[in-house]
Amino acid sequence: MTARQVPIHPPGPSGSPSAANLLVMTSSHRYLEMAEELESELQHVPVGSRVPSEHALASRFGVSRPTARAALQELERRLLVHRVQGRGTFRRGRLDYVISPAWPPSFSETLRRAGGVPGVRLISVAVRRAVEQECRQLALPAASAVWSVERVFTVNGEVAAYATSVLPYRALPGLDVALTGEPSLATALRRRYGIAVQRLRYRISLASPPQVIADHLTVDRTPTWLAESVNRTSHGTPIESARTYMRADVLNISFEMEERTP
Repeated sequence: MTARQVPIHPPGPSGSPSAANLLVMTSSHRYLEMAEELESELQHVPVGSRVPSEHALASRFGVSRPTARAALQELERRLLVHRVQGRGTFRRGRLDYVISPAWPPSFSETLRRAGGVPGVRLISVAVRRAVEQECRQLALPAASAVWSVERVFTVNGEVAAYATSVLPYRALPGLDVALTGEPSLATALRRRYGIAVQRLRYRISLASPPQVIADHLTVDRTPTWLAESVNRTSHGTPIESARTYMRADVLNISFEMEERTP
């Protein structure tokens, strides 16, 4: 089987592009020009508003439907809109998720301070043996028992993150019961155990989530933010090791570091 050969149109007189090539270049530049104009307009459109359809954009700009579709796809790549199958295209608003020594390491509280409406759903709470890295992070003896807590976070009704938190079992008796009526881990730790968690270490990178987590995030396995953190008590004892996959199209990670003067 031989590969299909794509014909190449030779240049016109004096090396100028042929009419066919000129048409392709014009179409290519046109959808980018449309995207630039629409991006400027979207700054004044409320988040969640419906964006004009391919048909409406094609009519407005005097272009073909494929060109209008390409412009919308470009806006989607820029994380400015999101397309919902069967419903249309909508203005996207990414919320700033601030990482700062001045902010508590609570996902829900961080979203609330950014102006969002947070939600959390408990997936599972289980007891298991800690792996070597978790023992190291939490300063535990080898193969210690730990709680493993799986949660899904939403912001303004949209799935935003999937978190796995590991905590020392012996230090937190009855954590499964505490989380039954209060899926916010930070709130449960404060109310039941008198623990106010503080950041100890924080690392963030881009990573493709495992398929089971991608399913919970309702996205394919495109890269998401992966936050790996260790939190401590006010006495300095490590209390939580967490891995959180955060959707880059929903959250904009923002680091705010400020030097403190004595």
